[in-house]
Amino acid sequence: MAFIDLSCSKALEEEPKSLLTEKAFYITASDAVLAVNAAYDHLGGGTSNSDFGGVYFNNYWVVQALTSDNGKAGHQEANTVQLSEFRHDASNQFVQDVWEDAYKTINVANIAIAKIPDIDMEEGLQSRLMGEAFFIRGLMYFELVRMFGGVPLLLNPTEDLGILSIERNTSDEVYQLIIADFKEAESRLPQKYTGADLGRATTGAASAYLAKVYLTQKDYQSVLGQCARVMEMGVFRLLDDYADVFKVANNFNDEVVFATGFTFNNDAIWETSQFNVRALPLALNRNSNSWEIPTLDAYNSYNELDRRWEVTFSTSFLESDGTVLTFEPHIFKYWDPEAEPSASSGGNDFFNMRYADVLLMYAEASNEVNGGATAEAFEAVNRIRRRARYDGTMERNVLPDLTGLDQSAFRQAVWLERRREFVWEGHRWFDLVRQGNLKERVEIAKPEVNVDESKHVLFAIPQRERDINPNLNQNPGY
Repeated sequence: MAFIDLSCSKALEEEPKSLLTEKAFYITASDAVLAVNAAYDHLGGGTSNSDFGGVYFNNYWVVQALTSDNGKAGHQEANTVQLSEFRHDASNQFVQDVWEDAYKTINVANIAIAKIPDIDMEEGLQSRLMGEAFFIRGLMYFELVRMFGGVPLLLNPTEDLGILSIERNTSDEVYQLIIADFKEAESRLPQKYTGADLGRATTGAASAYLAKVYLTQKDYQSVLGQCARVMEMGVFRLLDDYADVFKVANNFNDEVVFATGFTFNNDAIWETSQFNVRALPLALNRNSNSWEIPTLDAYNSYNELDRRWEVTFSTSFLESDGTVLTFEPHIFKYWDPEAEPSASSGGNDFFNMRYADVLLMYAEASNEVNGGATAEAFEAVNRIRRRARYDGTMERNVLPDLTGLDQSAFRQAVWLERRREFVWEGHRWFDLVRQGNLKERVEIAKPEVNVDESKHVLFAIPQRERDINPNLNQNPGY
């Protein structure tokens, strides 16, 4: 796998010199905490990749945006253009990075799962840390199986090169492991944290991700059960103003079910988020590059009085000297000019899961289970729409509450709200594949693109991985 350094093969023939260090490390409760912290670190930045951040640093959400009807290349970088135009293949570096970073993170989680049970420590903390490691491993396999289909299941720390000949497990086998890991996490984790522990995985996050897994599998009854569990906790809520969700000061706000943490620290560049660098316009004359931009189809999918439209996009910016800069639509939802006037690498967390997602999953599943939307399903989606009417001071005359829709119309309404709510949050390609309308929607937004639904509902297994391990068979069409 990608996290194996082939230069280590000789060292694996004898006891590694680091073994004594490893044995000396996993002894105390502090060691256990550090082991799990390392897995979190691999999600965002820091040690995951000394050259270019971790799983959610940028390539993950860039890939999801570009291979959907929401995003397109803003300049001619080869990997970006390939994805935007659906010409990506097994050599695409962005896809390779997602695979590599996910397996690095899995290995770190596996180390924690293997070592923590043998540490003499307080049982409650021990169980919680194990739950966090199970959650992170389940999350990584969930990302991998949705992007690549069946992938190799590695459940123990990597200690030798034998895994280089491992074959792909089936998608069903991977999903069984994901569900088991999230259930372990759900049973071990607390509802909330305080102080320095804010941002760690909770039982609500595990339940919400189980709902997402079941939604992907179209097990709508189970989706309802998991969403209801999260909703009944009383821990999460929608913020009143959509704009407040993305302010740096609100990284730990009540709407966040789970997020990957970043920090505004220019001395540790891979620990900052890349939303501003990649998404803001070059015309700002800051450290912003227009690398990925929204399609006009996404931009025009809103009523202009929808609060989400004005928060998500912009076509102009007023400088302090009165100069007005104009440009084609760009993503502005992550830029907090007061906190980050340079528009450089920012301190925004990546919101893996927001409470809005739980409400919309509940509404969609209820509609499918009951052969039509119940009053509770209408209320769940209308809560999203009401928030979108609020401009920060008052409700606008837009987005009236939905009522009286049949099953098909309600399904389409929920899917549209998902699009409007989660632009540039790493959901759209997954949603289009799950909904079965990837080709239709992308070719409307980008008429020059030809989507092959027999191929593009999965990504190619990276060629670098197949060169190392010939037993990794390729996905159809690549």
